[in-house]
Amino acid sequence: MTLTDRFTRAAVPIAEHRARAWPAAVLASAFAAVNTWFVLMQHWSYRTGAFDLGIFDQAVHSYAQGHLPVSTIRDPNLILLGDHFHPILILLAPFHRIFPTAETLLVAQALFFAVSVFPIARLASTTFGRRIGLVIGTCYGLSWGLLNAITFDFHEIAFAVPLLAFGLAEYLHGHPGRAVAIAAPLVLVKEDLGMTLAVLGVLIALRPDTRRLGILTAVGGAAASLLSVFVIIPAFSAYGNYRYLGKGGLKAPEAALSGDLFTNDKLWLVMLILLPTLFLALRSPLVLLLLPTLGWRLGSTYILYWIPTFHYDAVLMPIVFCALIHGLALLRPHLVGRRRRLLLPLIATGLSVSCLAFFLQAAASEGPGRPGEFAAAANRLIDRIPANSTVTTTNTIAPHLTSKADVYLLKSNRPTEWTLAPYDDPQLTYRYADLVIRDDDLLLMHHPAPTLPPLRER
Repeated sequence: MTLTDRFTRAAVPIAEHRARAWPAAVLASAFAAVNTWFVLMQHWSYRTGAFDLGIFDQAVHSYAQGHLPVSTIRDPNLILLGDHFHPILILLAPFHRIFPTAETLLVAQALFFAVSVFPIARLASTTFGRRIGLVIGTCYGLSWGLLNAITFDFHEIAFAVPLLAFGLAEYLHGHPGRAVAIAAPLVLVKEDLGMTLAVLGVLIALRPDTRRLGILTAVGGAAASLLSVFVIIPAFSAYGNYRYLGKGGLKAPEAALSGDLFTNDKLWLVMLILLPTLFLALRSPLVLLLLPTLGWRLGSTYILYWIPTFHYDAVLMPIVFCALIHGLALLRPHLVGRRRRLLLPLIATGLSVSCLAFFLQAAASEGPGRPGEFAAAANRLIDRIPANSTVTTTNTIAPHLTSKADVYLLKSNRPTEWTLAPYDDPQLTYRYADLVIRDDDLLLMHHPAPTLPPLRER
């Protein structure tokens, strides 16, 4: 049997019917409540930052005001579509218009992650029964990749997580057309995700009855990524190219692509991604969907791309858990009688232990935090800063100001109208001020003209 034949046989639907929706919906609702509480406590405790919540809040605010996305935190002269291609953020603009705060983005991401629990829990319940299905759904909702993303502010990949979860669930239910329709907006989330869509197209094309759809999807996804990287982003970029490759970027092409693919740390990342599924995801061809994201991350010399932190692993979680469900389904012919009664609960227990261990490790140093003296003092001083002003401040204070002012970080050394920072911050540069207020360890200073004007009125 050829490799293609094996993949074709493995690509058959694993469930013709669907389990009742309400257990998965209840589980998703519980995650929605917990996730929302968690991110709000994080933010109100000043444990979010300018990178990246403040940047994205300014971007969505620009859309809400009818402008192209810019961020004074990132670079006031840079249209953010010239950095990464994420026009899907415009969908948050109406909500941000009504609730113009960074909390809007945090709650949206928390809800997107929670919603993605529904298709995975329901698919698992359909395939293995409600109890096992809810265990798998809970393990997915608690997965370390999602937790890292939630604890590290807001990112555009929040949209990709439910798109992948619902799309892959439809694929495994035998509806490739629906899967493509749901997954197609990935090309608007970030420039590299078109390649993930292309791999889904390749899997669909392996079956003769869906070959045309699969080829069109693969070609369309790859073309969208290439168009974004080599045409659209350079058109908006101040560098005239995709700044992560080429002159003026973070890395020259030869340097960015010369990283060792198989260092110990990078192999550890791959193991961490697969271990919560007890490596059963490897039995499913869906693991091929990991390759586009892992490819650019493991090939990079930039350490932040491949350490198991931040938000980069969130888009991989729906893939590995759908692959887990598919892999277990492919084992069903071997799980009969007493073996099935013993092994499925044993696997579910192993998944739970693995998931809980990773969850506790990832959550131990984070937690939601509690509002304290620093937060109370910062809130009082922020209330003194008028709207439509320019402010220099620190990373953790910045996202609390982006809804009312143009915010710059201390290291930018811009002549803003206001400065708000801890009095002993090493990056604080003292400038002449006609008003100085100290509250706890924080210092608020008002600087007379000449100062930077706001980019746009709020």
